[in-house]
Amino acid sequence: MASNTSHNSLPTVHTDSQSGEFVPLEIFVTNDQRRIAEIIIDLSFSFIVACVGIVTNILVVIVFSKQGFKDSVSVSMTIIACWDFFKCVAGVLQRLPGPMSLASAALAKSWSNISAIEFNYFLSFSTYVASVLAAYVSVERCLCVSMPFKVKELITPKVALFFGLLISAVVFGCFMVMFFVYDIVWIFSDHYNATIAVYVNNVFFSRNPGPLFQYYNLSGIVWPTSSLGIIAGSTAIIAYHLRKSSQFRLKSASAGQTWDSNIECSKETKAKFSKSTGQQNQMSTRDRQVVKMLLVVMCVNLVMLTPRIVHYTVKYFIYEFYFLRTYHNIFICMTYFLAAFDLIDAAIPLFIFYPMSTSFRTTFNDIFRCVCVTNKAEPN
Repeated sequence: MASNTSHNSLPTVHTDSQSGEFVPLEIFVTNDQRRIAEIIIDLSFSFIVACVGIVTNILVVIVFSKQGFKDSVSVSMTIIACWDFFKCVAGVLQRLPGPMSLASAALAKSWSNISAIEFNYFLSFSTYVASVLAAYVSVERCLCVSMPFKVKELITPKVALFFGLLISAVVFGCFMVMFFVYDIVWIFSDHYNATIAVYVNNVFFSRNPGPLFQYYNLSGIVWPTSSLGIIAGSTAIIAYHLRKSSQFRLKSASAGQTWDSNIECSKETKAKFSKSTGQQNQMSTRDRQVVKMLLVVMCVNLVMLTPRIVHYTVKYFIYEFYFLRTYHNIFICMTYFLAAFDLIDAAIPLFIFYPMSTSFRTTFNDIFRCVCVTNKAEPN
């Protein structure tokens, strides 16, 4: 197969004969075009989104903390928000070469090479963790709709915390090996007329190039694809159960109206029936909110994760499509787009929760109302 042939081939490395610095081939994308894409997409747009994401995820954690973690969903969503927060922090740190270049171009290049390996990997792996956690939340909500009384007793906030931490450790641990395939070395660059840091393939990589990257690329395909499938399946099951319950409520309400008009009863009995009907309508509203939020989450994950799945599929079949290889430039440009998608995915939850969750919106408004009142009450 093509993938086996490519795994057995040696990576194509092009280096400067004097300094030993890697010089990428200008195939499909020139060095100047790659630099322009870096400035516009990575150092500007993604940097702004990452900064926004840090703020939004702090607000999400504050709101869920204020609510007291009374249910399992708030615990799970808080864990996801924490991963998104650290993802955005890594995104900001990776893009510091932009402002650093104003002081020293060589220092900015060194930090860019170091962060391209460390923070870029962390951003990618945390995306997988968050997607699997989202799949867990969708399964949890699916079970709650299907078997509400049993599941609410079994999946407590402590159980949700345990599974959230377990998923985080397992998924992130599956990718940890990729932090150990490159070494950072310092070389003198004629272009910068200074010593800069560069990343190079290390001994561990040289001994295991085929199996290592086959495992890495397959993991990058299997985890997000499985998460999307689980979210889609859970949402379909939830929609089916809610449609059945809605039909049952409509029949019950119709029967209740007939009973109310044909049978004389006390005011107390009518009040009890009215209260019961009101509770059913209230539950129906919450159910609809859950379905809408799951649909939005599913759509967001579909849009944000599909490019990454395609990216890893291409890497699996084309060995030279990676760092320090023949298609280095176009690969780097693709990572700029993927990072932008990942950071948007990390920054957007607040803008989903606020309009679609009544309890979240109420708590959020109460927090800021208290802050504004406190600020106004302080003497000048």
